[in-house]
Amino acid sequence: MKTAIGKKNILVAGLASIALVGCGGGSDANDPSGAVPIPMATDISVERGPLLGAMIVDAGGRQAAPLGNGVYRFASPPTYPIASIGGYIDLNRSGVVDAGDIKAGGLTLRSGQSGLAMTLGSTLAGNPELLAALTALGFTETQLLNHTPSQDRMIAALSDELYKFALTRDISDVSTLSAQDLADLSSAIQARVELYKTLPDDAATLEQQLITELSGYVDVVDAAEATELADATSPEMLVSSLPVNVLSDAQKATLSYMWNEEKLAKDVYLALNAVYPSQQLYNIATNAETQHQAAVESLLKKYNLNVEDVLNPTGVYSAEALAAILPGNYTLPVLQNLYDSLYSMGVASARASLEVGCMVEVTDVNDLDRDIALVDNLADVKAIFENLRAGSYSHYWAFDSGLKGIGVSEGCCSLGGEYCHPEYPNTSAGTGKGGQYGRNR
Repeated sequence: MKTAIGKKNILVAGLASIALVGCGGGSDANDPSGAVPIPMATDISVERGPLLGAMIVDAGGRQAAPLGNGVYRFASPPTYPIASIGGYIDLNRSGVVDAGDIKAGGLTLRSGQSGLAMTLGSTLAGNPELLAALTALGFTETQLLNHTPSQDRMIAALSDELYKFALTRDISDVSTLSAQDLADLSSAIQARVELYKTLPDDAATLEQQLITELSGYVDVVDAAEATELADATSPEMLVSSLPVNVLSDAQKATLSYMWNEEKLAKDVYLALNAVYPSQQLYNIATNAETQHQAAVESLLKKYNLNVEDVLNPTGVYSAEALAAILPGNYTLPVLQNLYDSLYSMGVASARASLEVGCMVEVTDVNDLDRDIALVDNLADVKAIFENLRAGSYSHYWAFDSGLKGIGVSEGCCSLGGEYCHPEYPNTSAGTGKGGQYGRNR
């Protein structure tokens, strides 16, 4: 929280399990009872093989929560197009990352302008010119936007041929292919479609055969990594699945600051909750900020950074050293001073404790807006920071709701314009955990 805080100056991981799947729902708009329609959850199947541990983001920046086996849920209908970042290709369809599964790495899948499936086929179908070329090859738009390789042998053939083309040419996003590229591929696609129609093997077996053919190009998960990922959260899986980058000194310093910042949010919420217990303070600290801190720690671990001295080339990451930093203590003096100030402010009253929450989340969003621009060239760091920001949006609305619940009619806006942000995405209809955090098992 690098900006000053003055007194006046969640896409969520757990979504309501009872939400029905689909793009519509709720009461009929013409229902004479006057009931307000409730947006229905939308489930998207993401498959090269089923993609585990990926981040799935719509055009509005909202993130879907993983349900397992390559299915991701948006709490309400997403804004198209949708894109994937990172993850693991579940080659044996076990539902977990095993030895022998494949890192998706930089491979990006995209939806078309609608549909309930994201595949390499839907990625091409988002381009009207390429969609027209695919329909000329015998594919239908409905098929491309809604069918996965597991369900449809034509889509399996298309996906396999595109994957081979992308890997052997180091292409991460096939939506960048030209019409000529697709024309050059058309005979190979048609040949594979005809072959797959005659073979008795299922899509998983055919994919295994392709991966064997591409063994020099794929990044295979070994037994040690699979064991480490067994209890990983979605952000930890995401970080591990994406390529390693070279960080600048400014980017390293930002990671150190962000770890301290997420720890501060967790610490101050828990400390204030001990004095003025509230659902907002407790749930956000234990369900979200703890995992936010762990998500940034996964980046520190990946890049072997000592949070206390990230610019020291001889420094190393130590989980034990981080765990030894007590609540309310930080490696950066500016955050130590900020924690002390926030706690003194929030301990004054139950209302003040919730107001501190508004302040912290707005400042987090401001910092993340700036820091996301700084790490724009780092897919793993940028993805985690965007996830943190999604959480801060959700937390802001949770604290806003908490204040309104105790009679502060303007919620966070009662603190003045600096903390009044009606434009923040409101995903608080879920659990309020914020971001795509949770287990993939």
